[in-house]
Amino acid sequence: MSGYTDTGLIVAGDVFMGEVDSDGNVGALSGPINVPSLAITPNTVETIERQSYKKSTYGQTLDAVNLPNEAANLTIQFDSLPAIMLAEALAGTTVAIDDAADTVTGEAHTLEEGLWIKLAGSNLSSGSVTVTETAGSTDITADCEIDHAAGLVKANTTAAATDVTIDYDTDAATGTRVLGASEISKPRFVLVEGVNLATNKRCRVQIDRVVLSSDQATELMGREFISGQLTGSLVTLEGKDSPYTMDMYD
Repeated sequence: MSGYTDTGLIVAGDVFMGEVDSDGNVGALSGPINVPSLAITPNTVETIERQSYKKSTYGQTLDAVNLPNEAANLTIQFDSLPAIMLAEALAGTTVAIDDAADTVTGEAHTLEEGLWIKLAGSNLSSGSVTVTETAGSTDITADCEIDHAAGLVKANTTAAATDVTIDYDTDAATGTRVLGASEISKPRFVLVEGVNLATNKRCRVQIDRVVLSSDQATELMGREFISGQLTGSLVTLEGKDSPYTMDMYD
C-alpha cells in the first residue's frame, strides 16, 4: 500500500452489469456499457444528540451519535441500448422472437374507408396479400393500402369499406422482444474496470448487489439518443464488510 500522494480522480471505465441473487451468485454480464454517470450516495443518517443543561455549557452538545437512516444508493445512467439494456430502462425483461413463416387464409374483417385494421399476423410477405369482398367474392386488393411490416390494411375507397376476407403469407422473423414494466425490482451486480485519467493508473469499482429500479421516463420519439436511468439501494452481502469496494492500483 502506497502512502499519501496528492492527486485528482477522473474515472474512465468499462461498466458491466448482470443479475445477482441474494447469495451473491452473479449471472451473465452485459457490457461494456457506455455510462455517462454512475453516482454513489452515502447512507443518510439521523443524528441523536445529548444536550447540556449545565450552567457552564447550557445548550451545547455533550454527545452526538449518527444512526443509519436510508441505505447508500446508486444512480446509473446509460445510453447503450441494445434490447437487453432497453429492457432495463423500461423496467422490463426480454424474450426471443422466433416466428416461423406462415400462410393465413380467410381472415375475416370489416374495412372502413381511411382507417386501418390490424391483421392477426405481421411481417407480411410482399405481394402475398389478397383482399376479397365477402359478398360476391370480388378481389378488391387494388382498392386497399397495405402496411406489410405492421400487418395493417386500409380501405382507400367507399366501395372497399365492406366485409372482407384476407389471405396472406408471413415471413419468418427473429429478434428480441422487450416486455415492458414486467420487472420492477432489478437486483444487479455492477463492475467498473477503469483508469484514473489524472494518473493513468488502474482502478476498479465492484458493487456486489444493488436493488435497482427504473426511475425516469424513456422518450422513444425524441431528437436525441435515448438514455436510461436506474436507481436503487446498495446491499451488503453476508460475509462482506461493505456493499461495494473501490480498488486503486499502484
